Amino acid sequence: MSKSEETDLTLLIHSLSPKVYNSFKRNLNLKSEPKIKLKLLETIRKKKVYNKSAFIKKHKLASLKFNTLKFDLFQELIEHLKISDRKFSDINVYNELIELEVLLKNALYTKAKRKLSKLKKIATEKCDFDICCLLQKKAVEFRLFNYEKGKNSFREGVTELENYIRLSENLNSYKLLAEEICELHYQFLDKRIKNRDELLNYNNNPLLQDVSKAESVLSVYFFYRAKSFIYMGNNDFIEGKRYSFLAYEHLNNNPSKYRDDFLLKFKALNNYLDSSMNLMETSPFEKIHPEILKLIDNNKHNFNAIIKSFSTIANDCLVLNYLWIKKDVNRFLEIVPQIKKNYDLHSEMTGPNFSIEVLLSIARMYFLNGMLKEANYYCVMISDKKTNPASLIISCGNILRIMIQHDLGDHQLISHLVPTSKYFLKSNERLFNLEKSILNGLHKIKPYYSEPEKRKLFKELYAEVYDKFNQAEDSILDKKIGILDWLKSKIGNK
Repeated sequence: MSKSEETDLTLLIHSLSPKVYNSFKRNLNLKSEPKIKLKLLETIRKKKVYNKSAFIKKHKLASLKFNTLKFDLFQELIEHLKISDRKFSDINVYNELIELEVLLKNALYTKAKRKLSKLKKIATEKCDFDICCLLQKKAVEFRLFNYEKGKNSFREGVTELENYIRLSENLNSYKLLAEEICELHYQFLDKRIKNRDELLNYNNNPLLQDVSKAESVLSVYFFYRAKSFIYMGNNDFIEGKRYSFLAYEHLNNNPSKYRDDFLLKFKALNNYLDSSMNLMETSPFEKIHPEILKLIDNNKHNFNAIIKSFSTIANDCLVLNYLWIKKDVNRFLEIVPQIKKNYDLHSEMTGPNFSIEVLLSIARMYFLNGMLKEANYYCVMISDKKTNPASLIISCGNILRIMIQHDLGDHQLISHLVPTSKYFLKSNERLFNLEKSILNGLHKIKPYYSEPEKRKLFKELYAEVYDKFNQAEDSILDKKIGILDWLKSKIGNK
C-alpha cells in the first residue's frame, strides 16, 4: 500500500493555476543550482500520473536522492505559495499580521499603529472577526490605546475587543449552523421520510427566528443559507428558492473590495437554480445561468484547486439538470465528452453529492437516448458509492439500473438487483410503498412471458404507480428518472 502522502506533490502541482505555475517555474529557472528540480516539476505537470521509475532511470538518480528531490521541491513550492499576489487575500493578511508582530516586538509603535488600523479595516470588511480579535488583543497587550493625545483610551480598546468577540461568536454560530443543516438535508430531500422533524425543528433554533439576530453581512448570508437548506431538504423548493435568492441578493447589496464573495454567491445561485429545476422550471436557468458563467469568468483567475473543481462540477450539474427537463439529447451528446473529462479531473475535490449527481445525470440522459450500455455503466458507478450521503440519488440510480436491465433483456441480473435495491432502500429508510410497487412490479415481468402478457403487467404497474406519482410527496422519483414515461412506452397505445 502506498503512503497516504505519496501523491501530495503531484496533487499540489496540478492544483496550481497557470499563473502561479509559471511564476514558480521562473523562480526555479533563475536559480544557479542544477535544473533537475525544474525537470521534475515539468514532468509531473504534464501528466496526472507520471512514471516515477522512468524519471529515476532517465536522470540516473538513486531512490534516496529522488525522495530528497521531491521533498525539496514540495517545500519550495509551499514557500512560494505563502506569498499571494491578491492584495486582500487571507494569506496576505496573515503575512501582514506577522509584520505587525515584528514591529511590536521591536517597539516600532508608530508604524505598528498604522498597520493595526489598516488590518482592522480589512478584516472587518472581510467579516474576519477572529483576525480582528487577534489584532485587538495585540493592541491591548502592547497598550497601543494608552495616552493618545493625552487621553487614556485603554477601556475603549477593551470594549472594542469585546465587540469583536461577540461578532466572531455570532458569525461562527451561523456558519456552523448552516453547514450542520446542509449536511443533514442530504439525508432527506423527500417529504415521505417520517422523521423529518429532525430537520424541520431547526426552524425553531433561536438564531433562525429573525434575521435581525445576525449581526454582520456574512451572518445574514448564513442565516438565509441555513433557512434555504431546511426547506430544500423538505422538498419545499418554493421557499428554498426564495431564501437562496435572498442570500445572493444580500451579498450583491453589500459588496466590499476587501471580501471575495465568489463562492458564497455561486452557492446561493446554484441552490436557487437547483430549487427551480426541482420545480421543473426552465426559465430561471435561462435567465440566471449566464450570470453564473459571467461570475465564474470574472473570478477564475483567483480560483484555487478546490474552488475550480467545485464550480466546474456544480455548474455541470446545473446544465445537465436543465437538459434533462428539456429532454435535449442532442445538446447532451455535444457536451458529454467535456462533462466526463471534468468529472475525471475534479470529482475527487468536490462535494460527494455533486459528483454523484453528475453520474445520475449522465446515466439518465444516455438512457433517454437509448444508449443502454453507457447508461448502465454510470448506474454501476452510482451503486458503488454506498456511503455517499445523497441516498436519494443512489436510490434513483438503483431503480434506473433495473429499468435499463429490462430494456437490455438481462432478467437474470434483475433477480439479483431487486433484493439488493430493496435492502439498500430499507437501510436508508427509503423503501416506501411506491418503491416497493415499482421493484415488485418489475420483478414480476419474466423473459418467457409473451409480449401481450408483458404489456398487461406493465399496464397494471403503470396504473398502480400513476396515482402515487400525482401526489406531490411521491413525485420526486419520476422527476429524477422519468419512470412514468418509461412505463407508458412499454404499454403503447393499447
